[in-house]
Amino acid sequence: MLVERILAEALPGETGAARLQQVGLFTLIFMLQSDDEPVTVSRLAAMTGQSASEVSLQLKKLIKVELIQRSKILNRQGRGYAYKLSIKHTPRSKRLIAAIRKGAAAK
Repeated sequence: MLVERILAEALPGETGAARLQQVGLFTLIFMLQSDDEPVTVSRLAAMTGQSASEVSLQLKKLIKVELIQRSKILNRQGRGYAYKLSIKHTPRSKRLIAAIRKGAAAK
């Protein structure tokens, strides 16, 4: 029940399917952000089998509700820019992370 309440507060007005996609994307970013390789839309698209535009659509919603932040970095070739994704530390994101950790610990 705690998770349902947190999701309703963190991702208001979304359909169940969109909310599921956003929570999955948030969780994936949370888990990957400590890797050596930066978390980017391209990396997430490759991992999930989704197109970059589909990932970007859900990502925009997470940025709008201040759960995710983007930071400009050099791309792999070093000639252009990409955006590194990470969790934005806000009260909402902290509650969502706590719910994820609690769910993981319950297993």
